[in-house]
Amino acid sequence: MSEWTVEHWRGTASDFHEMVLPATRAVWVVELTAPALVLGSSQREDTIDRDAARRLGVPLARRHSGGGAVWLSPRQSVWVDITIPRDDPLWVDDVPSSMNWLGSCIAGALAGAHEAHVHAASYEATDLARAVCFGALAPGEVADDTGKLVGISQRRTREGARFQCVAYTEWDTEPWVNLIADPSIRDQTRALRVAELALPGDDFVARLTQSLPS
Repeated sequence: MSEWTVEHWRGTASDFHEMVLPATRAVWVVELTAPALVLGSSQREDTIDRDAARRLGVPLARRHSGGGAVWLSPRQSVWVDITIPRDDPLWVDDVPSSMNWLGSCIAGALAGAHEAHVHAASYEATDLARAVCFGALAPGEVADDTGKLVGISQRRTREGARFQCVAYTEWDTEPWVNLIADPSIRDQTRALRVAELALPGDDFVARLTQSLPS
């Protein structure tokens, strides 16, 4: 297989989600120019209060991979996309286990900074999980004993797969939590246990890149 290339991209969450990335082995490091709350591809519109979004000045975007909403911030979040072609040995036809290899790479990259593990149990599609990505763990995602550490969503096409990875150097639910339409889900989101990276974002990205299999 070819070596991994590293691409650096700068712009808004909406613009990057609309980009069609080449189906090659690549690491895309995203530098955001503005925060955004990003909805999953099939997330219902009524889970979000758009009037509150306008009032609070929080941009909304939608991605082409599944799961609940993800808060993305230039200061608080670390965003990396990993792409592979369909004929890559890392491609797994079985969707529930298709992110396990990447989760193992992430957990290995965090060794020494976190006692991280790859979630192996099934995904529990609760109302909270459908509304907020970090409200549940999917197979292949990474957590430590303080909570979910790295969320991964996946976009699969005939050409390849795009794994979208997000972690936080700082987890803060304000003010974006006020965009959640259901008051009960807002309260549950405020109470979420989410792990913060114990190393700088650039170090995490460098470690992850080095941990990817050849």
